[in-house]
Amino acid sequence: MSKRFTLERFGYELELGKFAKQADGSAWIQQGGTVVLATVVSDAAKEFPGFLPLTVDYREQFAAVGKIPGGYFKREGKWTDKEVLTARLIDRTIRPLFPERFFNQVQVYIQLLSYDQKNSPTPLAMVATSIALSISKVPFLGPIGGVEVARVDGVWKANPSQAERLASGVRLVIGGNKDGICMVEGAANQVSEKELVEAFFVGHAAIKEQVAWQEKVIKDFGTAPKESGEPEIDWDLWQNRISEYLTDDRIRPLFTADKKVRVEARTLLKETFFANHKEQIETEEISEKLLECIFDACLKPKLTELVFVNNKRFDGRAFDEVRPVATQVGLLPFAHGSCMFVRGGTQAIATATLGSAQDEMRTEELVPQDANKAFILHYNFPPFSVGEVRPMRGPGRREVGHGNLAATALLPILPEKEHFPYTVRIVADILESDGSSSMATVCSSAMALMDTGVPVTGMVSGVAMGLLRSSDGKFQPLTDLSGFEDEFGLMDFKIAGTAGGVTAIQMDIKHKNGLERSVFERALEQARLGREHILREMQKVMTKPRPELSPLVPKYISFMINTDEIGAVIGTGGKMIREIIEKTGTTIDIDADGKVVIFGNPDALIDKAANWVKVLAGQINAGDRFKGLITRHAEFGLFVELVPGQVGLLHISAIPREKQHNMVKDYPIGAGVNIKVLDYDSSTGRIRLAFDTEKPETPKK
Repeated sequence: MSKRFTLERFGYELELGKFAKQADGSAWIQQGGTVVLATVVSDAAKEFPGFLPLTVDYREQFAAVGKIPGGYFKREGKWTDKEVLTARLIDRTIRPLFPERFFNQVQVYIQLLSYDQKNSPTPLAMVATSIALSISKVPFLGPIGGVEVARVDGVWKANPSQAERLASGVRLVIGGNKDGICMVEGAANQVSEKELVEAFFVGHAAIKEQVAWQEKVIKDFGTAPKESGEPEIDWDLWQNRISEYLTDDRIRPLFTADKKVRVEARTLLKETFFANHKEQIETEEISEKLLECIFDACLKPKLTELVFVNNKRFDGRAFDEVRPVATQVGLLPFAHGSCMFVRGGTQAIATATLGSAQDEMRTEELVPQDANKAFILHYNFPPFSVGEVRPMRGPGRREVGHGNLAATALLPILPEKEHFPYTVRIVADILESDGSSSMATVCSSAMALMDTGVPVTGMVSGVAMGLLRSSDGKFQPLTDLSGFEDEFGLMDFKIAGTAGGVTAIQMDIKHKNGLERSVFERALEQARLGREHILREMQKVMTKPRPELSPLVPKYISFMINTDEIGAVIGTGGKMIREIIEKTGTTIDIDADGKVVIFGNPDALIDKAANWVKVLAGQINAGDRFKGLITRHAEFGLFVELVPGQVGLLHISAIPREKQHNMVKDYPIGAGVNIKVLDYDSSTGRIRLAFDTEKPETPKK
């Protein structure tokens, strides 16, 4: 039976029971002209997976805005970065909200079917997913809500319009349940930690309204009988056996700064337990993956409690201590700029490359993004960085998500296109990882930009934070999270910024009951101190960009021409501009407003290309200098080609008297001469020339 529900405060119109009825749960939700459909299907896993096999996919149909996709196949291709990032936002919000013993396969698929270019589909997708899960047979511990928060005219606003969102200096996506915040991701233009906390709870207030409405909807519509998804095993029995085995003495060897030693100690701890219970395992035919899952679930609270007892972390650090930091710039001689950043057992090497506007990444987007800076950041996480062997099949969701976070952190310090017309590409390769490779990417990338000579407005550093909770309810933030701590903590919280404030944040809360405001405030303040410490370590190597760009970087000339003359420069079918580019070895970009930017490598003829364009555009002024080519002799002087297709007259009166009677010999056709413009008549196109005495040259072929 189909039912409709509305939430006037947000302009939501929800329809249940009408669409995608063979799915276990589906929700059709509309806000204005934006329509999203979320579906959920669950099935028992064929064998124990060792983790919750949850997949979340988000898809934007080009038909949603009345467009046909570009390209040969005329259909949506691989998932775009925007789709991947939106799917990650939803996944990170809902993943902690399933029972710990639930291991069935769950597939969430969300489609953007209509987009009015006003109401953002991201919050709608989060709410629709929550409702579809809640009415399905999946034991989801929701519902959850999702909002975008922006600062509009100095005031925080939940779910701003698209125009308000793009104009705002702070843009956050927040997901959570009625008890607290589960996920935060966003960009900020150097705001304080105090302001961020305010934004969090403005968002959470709106989320609580969404959740209260969903609870009424779910009660009215009803839910399917919930599946258990629990493995067929006496979980409590094995949990007790493992807990008795995991004494403090047995787990103390895991408290070491050496990652390899810790991994070996953990492996031995597990193997010894398996060996001691080999007979029971074989008799009860228990999967090793299942037993390992129970083992890790028991180990986590034991380790956490021992951390509080020792008042030290697994590697011996204090709770607010950052691992040793080392930075090296300029280590790759033929890169435009490079930096190796090391923090503890994490190494990131970043290279910066500058190109022309034609190197910008061009994608078809349904939801416009802020594109005032031509910047690309690609993050790579090869398997050797964690000592693994696995196939490499291109960038995955991790690479897309971490790369986007690092790029977001750096955008506020980059120069505007108007003053710096280069396209900037960063490639960050993780050579070794022991936690927070994304923040190492931020630091290495910032230094690579400075090594290149890019005129950034500040330095950006980043730090990852964690959170532990003792058995008596005490929370303890951890600065500079290691990979091992991330596995057992309640929070993975990455924050980057300059000395002036935060530029990017990504927060995942694994604690199902939410966190108090004081915990956020304490964690953010501890993160600020950590960021500042890392920044000071970076400043020991460089404090500002190099005064000049790398000599390997393409040079450029920028000037304006009359918009009426753009066609003359481009030529029929682009013939003229292609000829200029081919003969000068340059790249030329012409904007609709008449701005011309010419790029070229050190051996390119940039000045020749600029003169060529100016002449074609009729932009010739007295005093302009050219390296001309003699094309014809006459009784009254020489005709000199300034650029192909444009000739001026060097009158005989401007030629030395002793050479006037033998011009054919002294100034042969095809010889190059340095000349300057004396006069240009725009109405007739006539150009009067003279020798450039500042650059004397004997004519020769």
